[in-house]
Amino acid sequence: MLLALTALIATLAVAELILRAVGPTPAVTGLRSLHEARPDRAWLYGLRPGAVGRLEVSGDVLYRINADGFRDRRYARPKPPGTFRVVVLGDSIAFGYGVEERDAFPKVLEARLSELAPEAHIEVVNLGVSGYNAYTEAELLKDVGVTYEPDLVLLQFCINDLNDPTVHFDAQTLLRLGSIPDAAYPDPSRRAAAPRTPSIASGCRRLLALCRLVDDALIAWTTAEPDDAARRAAVAPVTADGPEWRWLEALYEEMAREAGRVGARFVVLAFPYESQMHGRRPQPVEARLVAMGERDGWVTVDLLPAFRDLAARSRESPFIDWWHPTASGQALAAEQTLDALACRGLLPPSVRVACPRQLPAAGGE
Repeated sequence: MLLALTALIATLAVAELILRAVGPTPAVTGLRSLHEARPDRAWLYGLRPGAVGRLEVSGDVLYRINADGFRDRRYARPKPPGTFRVVVLGDSIAFGYGVEERDAFPKVLEARLSELAPEAHIEVVNLGVSGYNAYTEAELLKDVGVTYEPDLVLLQFCINDLNDPTVHFDAQTLLRLGSIPDAAYPDPSRRAAAPRTPSIASGCRRLLALCRLVDDALIAWTTAEPDDAARRAAVAPVTADGPEWRWLEALYEEMAREAGRVGARFVVLAFPYESQMHGRRPQPVEARLVAMGERDGWVTVDLLPAFRDLAARSRESPFIDWWHPTASGQALAAEQTLDALACRGLLPPSVRVACPRQLPAAGGE
């Protein structure tokens, strides 16, 4: 028995060394393999540092996570002198689901700023994490985002931010988050029961590649996909006044205060969703977000008109699915954001764009 145990330990040690030597490989995998639970952090979960993969549902797109746990290059902390830094928070839209890293709007925005004002040293840090909502974004800003010393915080809004996040927190990413605080739910009274699956302790996952390999297999084997009712509940637009909107505004106010505490301005980017492409009437969601910003003192960039124009000019939809933009949609969002920020004086003066009309100053100035 002692010999057998010794042989087993030796075999496992060799397997661990091989896995570490090989490192992450861009295998075709599921979305949850890019994430890890973080019960030690109020933001609940994040992208797994060093993860590399192609998802079964998005073809040849490569997802590579840096050592800090984000789909981006690493940025110096503290911020280098003379640098103007933009931090982007959001969900899978900011993360760049379905497009290459360079085609996600934060990276397109950074590239355009570099072209327009190379001497200004402007960086755009993408902290987008799939499945996040306003609660996890606010906690990530307080814990991690401020450490990047931003001059500007851009928060990406998606209509599913107002839905019960169970499917997004669990089924689309981890399925083993355990106890989630009611504060993470737009309407806790309608909170669904989260699925539970066995899992190896997160500490073991961080220490050993073997633990990650076994845990991923265990999750895949024991996980049930959400049913149709759960999926429908996770995508139904919430347009009427209710607790969801009050929850959202309170968290946006919290993020605006946190940004202000470190000397940064706060801007909300209101992304439309696919079913809004039909028709020309104003939409209550965007109107409510704009009014919220005017009331509470931040800029809201409404991207719906530009997306509708793009959809009308092109035979192809600017969306991959319900709400994820294509590469052309991401590029459009970056251009519209650039114009809005520059025309409102939220970027260094060296960034010059043609402003078609007089815009109100940011933050009620």
